[in-house]
Amino acid sequence: MQRLTKIKFKILTLNVDSFDDKPYKSVSRHFRCMSSTPTILEERATSSLLQVRNLTIDYVSIDGSVRVLEDVSISVDTSEVVGIVGESGSGKTTLGLSILGLLDRPPAKVRRGEIIFDGETDLLRLDDHKFEKLRGGHLSIVLQESVEALNPVYKVGFQLLEALEAASKREKKSFNRESAKREVLRLLEELCVSQPSMVLDKYPHELSGGMRKRVAIAMAILQKPKLLVLDEPTTGLDAYVQSRLLTLLRQLNREYGVAMLIVTHDLPLAATICDRIYVMYAGRILEEGEAKAVLNSPKHPYTKALVSAIPQGFVDAPPLDVPPGEPPDLKRLPKGCKFAPRCPKKTSLCEASEPLLLGSHTGRVRCWLYSDDKNT
Repeated sequence: MQRLTKIKFKILTLNVDSFDDKPYKSVSRHFRCMSSTPTILEERATSSLLQVRNLTIDYVSIDGSVRVLEDVSISVDTSEVVGIVGESGSGKTTLGLSILGLLDRPPAKVRRGEIIFDGETDLLRLDDHKFEKLRGGHLSIVLQESVEALNPVYKVGFQLLEALEAASKREKKSFNRESAKREVLRLLEELCVSQPSMVLDKYPHELSGGMRKRVAIAMAILQKPKLLVLDEPTTGLDAYVQSRLLTLLRQLNREYGVAMLIVTHDLPLAATICDRIYVMYAGRILEEGEAKAVLNSPKHPYTKALVSAIPQGFVDAPPLDVPPGEPPDLKRLPKGCKFAPRCPKKTSLCEASEPLLLGSHTGRVRCWLYSDDKNT
């Protein structure tokens, strides 16, 4: 697999002046949360499949270094679906690339932290060869740029069957090429691929971008991983295909126990499929919790702005107003809370000192408004 050097981002516009402190119960009318997680986080599985601990990363150049992640800690439990949500520049994609072993080093430099996969392997210390082997097995990836996932010199059918054969060998199961081909064709049909038999006989460059994306998703699913990482999985897909994809992913999660980490700017997507959500801003986690709680009763002003920015009903919604202020320049971050320059609730304390990420088993928030709330 080629190393990913550049990813395009979409910016989600926020209207930070338009929200108030009323309960966000109305959000549930705009989307249906399919989370199968119990009502509180303490009922989740006790062992984590993935643990990112205190990850801190700089981008270093001849002009100096820029801190892009600051003490980021997240976890994904076995069979859990977790979302990383934030604007462009929030650090979510750098976090995702770090987990995938696709972060170019240099210019990226890991200052501290570790990424523990399956209880023992620190992904930050694997060489390229070992990481490549891991990515072809227990860790599968769907990149935003789908061309990165497909080998241009092999036909689509060969690559999909190869992925399924590798999974069969790993599980010590027999592999029959004809039955495997039928399984591949069924999966492509579920992903709304028309004339899948013809697609199998094509090279990646002969497919449209949306079709390549679906093939890349099929390849990741066929590998039957323990953890599936998806970077902007619905980008380039129409609404119907998106709906079918989300149904398929949830089925994969429920029936086979595949854990997922979804990196996205799309809050409705996260609401639809994720059990838990981490909200990122300026390289930090600002809020974390069960998806329903974060989206129906957000605490941090930034999360409230994200929720307020969801268009009413999603379809044919008017453009959102451009808010005052811009996402922070990572080279010139404010001293205190990094969201303070755009926050309508800021105080002098917010501008002077950055709050810690505090909370309990039900969730955490990085905000001075909740610093004394033990039940946050």
